[in-house]
Amino acid sequence: MKNIIKAGDYVLLYSLTKKRKWLVKVEERKFSTDLGLIDLTDLLGKSYGEYIYTSKKAKLKIIDPTPYDFILNSERPTQIVYPKDIGYLILRLGISHDSKILEVGTGSGGLTTGFAWFLSEEGEIKTYERRKEFLTVAKKNILRIKPRCKITFINQDFREVDIEEEYYDLAFVDIDSPWTIIDKIYRALRPSGRVGFLLPTYNQVDKLSSKINKYFIDVEAVEIYIRNIRMKKGRVRPEFNIIGFTSVIVTGIKY
Repeated sequence: MKNIIKAGDYVLLYSLTKKRKWLVKVEERKFSTDLGLIDLTDLLGKSYGEYIYTSKKAKLKIIDPTPYDFILNSERPTQIVYPKDIGYLILRLGISHDSKILEVGTGSGGLTTGFAWFLSEEGEIKTYERRKEFLTVAKKNILRIKPRCKITFINQDFREVDIEEEYYDLAFVDIDSPWTIIDKIYRALRPSGRVGFLLPTYNQVDKLSSKINKYFIDVEAVEIYIRNIRMKKGRVRPEFNIIGFTSVIVTGIKY
């Protein structure tokens, strides 16, 4: 049963009193918190939803983590694509269980993690990253979710590779000069395939806009913001800090 915790599984430990949580891998070691030590082998055989106690008798709930937890607890040699953007991309690009996905710029693997979570054994991701140190970290981050789909990690500059033409259902590009490969992305997508770009500056959006309409229709550029609401009885109000601009997301459909 998936509900029974085994060695190598990941769990989210949540303190009801401190409103804090930790993502940990179940293995033979002790995990230290300010609430006390936890022998992680004590989690073996337990079920998600049960409780465990620290050496200081602090009570922690054992929760089955989601991709949100994995992504926000990733090792980050690069900026990640945030869950607020990933959710939009999954719907806008039309991710299905058997999608064939091309990714250019693996980075820290946050988006790849999000995509892979929704793919079955029939799905496929081919992801390119020219910097080996980034790809090493990304692979480690992504494999934590034990993806069912096939993922091929390629340590090479996408500009230098041959591609399968009209093969992919969708593509996502996160590199500094995406307009230089837009024709190649176009050729890689099947008819009516979809594309997404992540652009951290408006200058990049401007340069991409001069080319994208030659290859894609229904082009849309958005920024996504999140403002949390403080929920305390009689004192409900917006938080002062907003998760604001992280990037512009540009999407479109192949001509």
